[in-house]
Amino acid sequence: MDFKKKQKSEFALKNFFIRVGAFLIFAFAGILIISDIKIYLQGKNLKQEVAKYENQLEQLREQNRKLEEKIANSDNPDYIEKVAREEQDMQKEGETVVSFVFPENGDNKNKISSSKFENLGWLASFANWIKGLF
Repeated sequence: MDFKKKQKSEFALKNFFIRVGAFLIFAFAGILIISDIKIYLQGKNLKQEVAKYENQLEQLREQNRKLEEKIANSDNPDYIEKVAREEQDMQKEGETVVSFVFPENGDNKNKISSSKFENLGWLASFANWIKGLF
Protein backbone atom coordinates (compact mmCIF):
# COMPACT_ATOMS: atom_id res chain seq x y z
CA MET A 1 0.00 0.00 0.00
CA ASP A 2 2.77 2.35 0.81
CA PHE A 3 4.41 1.47 -2.49
CA LYS A 4 1.29 2.46 -4.49
CA LYS A 5 1.04 5.80 -2.69
CA LYS A 6 4.68 6.47 -3.44
CA GLN A 7 4.14 5.60 -7.11
CA LYS A 8 1.08 7.87 -7.31
CA SER A 9 2.92 10.74 -5.65
CA GLU A 10 5.90 10.30 -7.99
CA PHE A 11 3.54 10.17 -10.97
CA ALA A 12 1.75 13.31 -9.73
CA LEU A 13 5.08 15.03 -9.20
CA LYS A 14 6.25 14.10 -12.72
CA ASN A 15 2.90 15.20 -14.13
CA PHE A 16 3.23 18.54 -12.28
CA PHE A 17 6.74 19.16 -13.65
CA ILE A 18 5.60 18.24 -17.17
CA ARG A 19 2.70 20.69 -16.93
CA VAL A 20 4.91 23.45 -15.51
CA GLY A 21 7.51 22.78 -18.21
CA ALA A 22 4.85 22.83 -20.94
CA PHE A 23 3.45 26.08 -19.53
CA LEU A 24 6.90 27.67 -19.50
CA ILE A 25 7.58 26.54 -23.07
CA PHE A 26 4.24 27.95 -24.28
CA ALA A 27 4.78 31.19 -22.34
CA PHE A 28 8.27 31.56 -23.83
CA ALA A 29 6.90 30.82 -27.33
CA GLY A 30 4.14 33.41 -26.80
CA ILE A 31 6.66 36.03 -25.74
CA LEU A 32 8.77 35.27 -28.81
CA ILE A 33 5.74 35.52 -31.11
CA ILE A 34 4.64 38.84 -29.60
CA SER A 35 8.14 40.31 -29.87
CA ASP A 36 8.41 39.03 -33.46
CA ILE A 37 5.13 40.77 -34.34
CA LYS A 38 6.37 44.01 -32.77
CA ILE A 39 9.63 43.81 -34.73
CA TYR A 40 7.70 43.12 -37.95
CA LEU A 41 5.45 46.16 -37.41
CA GLN A 42 8.44 48.38 -36.61
CA GLY A 43 10.18 47.17 -39.76
CA LYS A 44 7.07 47.88 -41.80
CA ASN A 45 6.87 51.42 -40.38
CA LEU A 46 10.55 51.98 -41.05
CA LYS A 47 10.14 50.82 -44.66
CA GLN A 48 7.30 53.31 -45.10
CA GLU A 49 9.46 56.09 -43.67
CA VAL A 50 12.35 55.14 -45.96
CA ALA A 51 10.00 55.23 -48.98
CA LYS A 52 8.71 58.65 -47.89
CA TYR A 53 12.23 60.01 -47.49
CA GLU A 54 13.31 58.54 -50.82
CA ASN A 55 10.36 60.32 -52.44
CA GLN A 56 11.36 63.59 -50.78
CA LEU A 57 14.95 63.05 -51.89
CA GLU A 58 13.81 62.51 -55.48
CA GLN A 59 11.75 65.72 -55.34
CA LEU A 60 14.74 67.63 -53.99
CA ARG A 61 16.98 66.20 -56.72
CA GLU A 62 14.46 67.33 -59.35
CA GLN A 63 14.30 70.79 -57.77
CA ASN A 64 18.11 70.90 -57.67
CA ARG A 65 18.29 69.91 -61.34
CA LYS A 66 15.88 72.72 -62.27
CA LEU A 67 17.89 75.24 -60.25
CA GLU A 68 21.13 74.10 -61.88
CA GLU A 69 19.46 74.48 -65.26
CA LYS A 70 18.42 78.03 -64.35
CA ILE A 71 21.95 78.82 -63.23
CA ALA A 72 23.36 77.43 -66.47
CA ASN A 73 20.94 79.57 -68.49
CA SER A 74 21.55 82.73 -66.46
CA ASP A 75 23.87 84.10 -69.17
CA ASN A 76 21.48 83.31 -72.02
CA PRO A 77 19.65 86.53 -73.16
CA ASP A 78 16.59 84.56 -74.34
CA TYR A 79 16.24 82.92 -70.92
CA ILE A 80 16.65 86.26 -69.15
CA GLU A 81 13.90 87.74 -71.34
CA LYS A 82 11.62 84.77 -70.64
CA VAL A 83 12.11 85.09 -66.88
CA ALA A 84 11.59 88.86 -67.02
CA ARG A 85 8.32 88.42 -68.92
CA GLU A 86 6.89 85.46 -67.02
CA GLU A 87 8.04 85.99 -63.46
CA GLN A 88 8.53 89.76 -63.25
CA ASP A 89 5.68 90.79 -65.62
CA MET A 90 8.05 93.06 -67.55
CA GLN A 91 7.42 94.17 -71.12
CA LYS A 92 9.27 95.69 -74.05
CA GLU A 93 8.55 99.23 -75.18
CA GLY A 94 5.35 99.42 -77.16
CA GLU A 95 3.97 96.13 -75.84
CA THR A 96 0.83 95.77 -73.79
CA VAL A 97 0.63 93.10 -71.12
CA VAL A 98 -2.65 91.27 -70.59
CA SER A 99 -3.11 89.34 -67.35
CA PHE A 100 -5.81 86.84 -66.61
CA VAL A 101 -6.98 86.51 -63.03
CA PHE A 102 -8.67 83.25 -62.09
CA PRO A 103 -10.80 82.84 -58.96
CA GLU A 104 -9.43 80.94 -56.00
CA ASN A 105 -10.46 77.35 -55.27
CA GLY A 106 -12.96 78.54 -52.66
CA ASP A 107 -15.36 79.59 -55.44
CA ASN A 108 -15.75 75.99 -56.63
CA LYS A 109 -18.56 75.58 -54.12
CA ASN A 110 -20.63 78.24 -55.90
CA LYS A 111 -19.86 76.75 -59.30
CA ILE A 112 -21.06 73.32 -58.29
CA SER A 113 -24.27 74.54 -56.71
CA SER A 114 -25.01 76.96 -59.58
CA SER A 115 -24.57 74.17 -62.11
CA LYS A 116 -27.78 72.64 -60.75
CA PHE A 117 -29.74 75.52 -62.26
CA GLU A 118 -27.88 75.93 -65.57
CA ASN A 119 -30.48 74.10 -67.64
CA LEU A 120 -33.37 76.22 -66.34
CA GLY A 121 -32.64 79.48 -68.23
CA TRP A 122 -34.01 82.63 -66.57
CA LEU A 123 -34.81 80.65 -63.41
CA ALA A 124 -31.12 79.83 -63.05
CA SER A 125 -30.08 83.47 -63.21
CA PHE A 126 -32.81 84.37 -60.69
CA ALA A 127 -31.68 81.57 -58.33
CA ASN A 128 -28.05 82.69 -58.65
CA TRP A 129 -29.09 86.29 -57.95
CA ILE A 130 -30.93 85.20 -54.80
CA LYS A 131 -27.98 83.08 -53.75
CA GLY A 132 -25.64 86.05 -54.31
CA LEU A 133 -27.64 88.10 -51.80
CA PHE A 134 -26.70 85.71 -49.04
